[in-house]
Amino acid sequence: MRRIGLLAALLLAPLAQAENVLNPWTAGPPAGEWSTPWKLADIPKLKPSVRTLVELDGQPVLQIKADAAAGGLLHPLDLPGDQPWQLSWQWRTEQALDQARFATREGDDYAARVYVLLDYPLDSLSFATRQKLRLARTFFDPDLPAATLSYVWDNRAAPGTHARSAYTDTVEMLVLRGPEAPLGQWQRESRDLRADAIAAFGSAPRKILGVVFAADSDNTGESAHSYFAAPQLQR
Repeated sequence: MRRIGLLAALLLAPLAQAENVLNPWTAGPPAGEWSTPWKLADIPKLKPSVRTLVELDGQPVLQIKADAAAGGLLHPLDLPGDQPWQLSWQWRTEQALDQARFATREGDDYAARVYVLLDYPLDSLSFATRQKLRLARTFFDPDLPAATLSYVWDNRAAPGTHARSAYTDTVEMLVLRGPEAPLGQWQRESRDLRADAIAAFGSAPRKILGVVFAADSDNTGESAHSYFAAPQLQR
């Protein structure tokens, strides 16, 4: 019996030791300020969305309202990308974006989206992509990631639909929730980041640099209202 008990303990140990590397939204009351290292993630020259912490269904959640605006909340990271990281979260949106069009410039809006920022060696990218990335880092943001996974809640495309962003081929977009998803109800997601990165970019990333929870409606001028809860990143 002792041997069986010891074997069971050894088998269950990895599960027990799995820790969430994302800090909770807040260390204070549900409607307080977000805790370190969470911080605002805005896009230059665009109206920022309104991001607040509220209590909903008995838990502190991130609320994002985007009225012809864009923006999210970023948790910086510095994690080895070749490890089997599992990202999970809950989200819900209160209204659909009627004019949005998946992976088009004029309709590139999403009521809810989650970015995972990835680092790849520059020599693993195509020549054209390397040049564009160098220019973007020089003139806009020196910390711009080499690649990004973008999980979206879309108004038209079916779950499983994927495409490169209409603005850059360094962003792979994947629809997790489509027009059949009910509004105003929590939906739970869980993604294998290494597997998704390999499928999108051909290899595992060198590092995972951050996770962003966001919503945007700047292209269509509509209004988005969404919530995010229980973000977890575990190995």
